Amino acid sequence: MNSLYIFIMFVLPCFFGGLGAVLRCAMTKKISTSHVSEVPVATLFINCLASFVLGVVSNVFMVTVTIFGANFVYLMILGFLGGFSTFSTAIFEGVHLIQSKRIKEGLFLLVAELIAPFLSASVGYVGSQILLLSLV
Repeated sequence: MNSLYIFIMFVLPCFFGGLGAVLRCAMTKKISTSHVSEVPVATLFINCLASFVLGVVSNVFMVTVTIFGANFVYLMILGFLGGFSTFSTAIFEGVHLIQSKRIKEGLFLLVAELIAPFLSASVGYVGSQILLLSLV
């Protein structure tokens, strides 16, 4: 393996993952201060946004591969969106609510974290497909 390949496939995803994590942290702080709720909704919103973008990127993959190259798309999906989304934090928040005897809120959050990001990815995929077909 040459050093450029190693840089592209291993170092750049870490860099993009770091950028995604920084953006997630900033958005979490902004959402948490502007929207006070019994259930922590910042993580749910961010995971839905990341899933929506993943749906869009997955659908336009062939177009972006011809423009930017496959490595760029992989870096965006694996690096940036991987660092941006945080499903482990979402599960932790749900379990923490349940352990704090807030069972309804915890179960709601856990179920929402399973369903809403999936629906967001589906909307992103189908919406971008409709948009692309209307452009052709």
